[in-house]
Amino acid sequence: MRKIVFLIIICFQIIFSQRQDLSGLKFCIDPGHGGNNPANDRHVVPDAGIDFWESESNFQKALLLKPLLEARGAWVILTRNTNYYPNDDEPSLSARSEIANQNNVNWFHSIHSNATGGTNTGTNYTLILVKENIATRQAQFPETLLMSEKIYNHILAKLRTTQFGVRLDYTFYGGASGGFNLGVLKNLLMPGQLSEGSFHDFYPETRRLMNNDYRKMEAYGIYNGFLNYYGVPLDTLGIICGIQTDTDSKAKINNSLVKLLPDGKTYNGDNFNNGFYFFDKIVDGNKILKFETAGFKKDSFNIILAKGETKFLDYSTPSMIPPIITYSLPKNNDTLVSINSQIGFIFSISMDSNSVKNAFSISPSVAGKFTISNNLKTFVYKTDNPLLYNQNYFMKIDSSARSTSGVLLDANKDGVAGDSYIVNFRTQPSTNFKNEIQIPKSSVLHQNFPNPFNSQTQIRFSLQHKSHVKIFLSDMLGRKIKILTDENYSEGEHQINFNASDLKSGIYFYTLQSEKFSETKSFHLVK
Repeated sequence: MRKIVFLIIICFQIIFSQRQDLSGLKFCIDPGHGGNNPANDRHVVPDAGIDFWESESNFQKALLLKPLLEARGAWVILTRNTNYYPNDDEPSLSARSEIANQNNVNWFHSIHSNATGGTNTGTNYTLILVKENIATRQAQFPETLLMSEKIYNHILAKLRTTQFGVRLDYTFYGGASGGFNLGVLKNLLMPGQLSEGSFHDFYPETRRLMNNDYRKMEAYGIYNGFLNYYGVPLDTLGIICGIQTDTDSKAKINNSLVKLLPDGKTYNGDNFNNGFYFFDKIVDGNKILKFETAGFKKDSFNIILAKGETKFLDYSTPSMIPPIITYSLPKNNDTLVSINSQIGFIFSISMDSNSVKNAFSISPSVAGKFTISNNLKTFVYKTDNPLLYNQNYFMKIDSSARSTSGVLLDANKDGVAGDSYIVNFRTQPSTNFKNEIQIPKSSVLHQNFPNPFNSQTQIRFSLQHKSHVKIFLSDMLGRKIKILTDENYSEGEHQINFNASDLKSGIYFYTLQSEKFSETKSFHLVK
């Protein structure tokens, strides 16, 4: 008897190992959820103007998977052929499984993406769920475990997800403490599974899922899982893909331009803040990948692609847009600058620190040294002694200042590099001569400097009248967490130095309240 069973197993292995395509096999592919039905869809907005709907993402994955399977000889039916259902007419979960049952398919697969249900800052794994026999606590169809393991591994190889695995649905959802069979799997008469390829509420993944070629990566994963299970040889054509990132800001680059030679293919990226590029159906061999995105340094890489390989090449590239100065302290033509005022600049991108130091000058000369923060963007010149009273100063960063990628300063913001940035300012008169003090025309709370900052910043304010002033700090929830000052001040210019070493990184608000004036501004603490 054992010999007979062994021979049967060997025969099946031989049959499957010799299969060259999926001819004779029938698949039912279910794009999870349905459009125009907020009660049964998942909506995420990772960035203003970018709307992600899980139903649309699932539907597009199914549309991409179907022709892949059909090209290898399979018969494929979808449980829905649109993502627009008026009057909540999308097929119910039982109707979807009934489509599979009525068509007597060999396999059912439901495509989904996952979500934490809360604020997701890092969870992004791949999960496959299969129907569990509640009585035996085993898979209802044992073969689903093997198939699901193969699909799981192939999806994992294509997406930017971490490992999780294959789970039985009843146990996964709590078992005796509230577990259940997934509605779309519950009434199936054949094996099937539900895939949660990735987490659509993890914003880096949300942005990638807006790209149809990234969705195709998941379709390829499911497709390869089916081929692998049935012993069909995988495709010999390969994939080259990756993510292009701005070296300075770490942001994903929109509208990327990537070329693949000698294949003569060009990829134009989207504007969903994902930086994704993608080439598929690539013959193996030596390749040249060229990055030619406008405004960024051009570069090329020689790579070797093996048969059927998926090769990832992420590329961090420096911006070639000339840097500008977005903020300076003092500002040009300030006339009541405190003798204890900080001197500094905030640049739009990371700067070569030595070039900025060498390009800086102040006249009359003031001894001091630079402190640099905010990823080489904020330069503060700390003077050894206070500035002189009632003195005109001429401050300059000449055109030799350059970014870390070697692009010269664009001081006048005309898009052309090579300008000098000049600031003229005058310090306040000596307090020994009160009759010379110029009274501000209005009370003003100035923006702190530097901002963003690490631990220490300066807050300046102008008072038109002598007042009792209270300045306090609030968090994002409006809770008062610190009083910075609470005392009487004379009319004129004032400043306080604030040390935030005891606070966590984040956005905070500082509010000035006096008898006749109130104003609030925000700052960004970065540690």
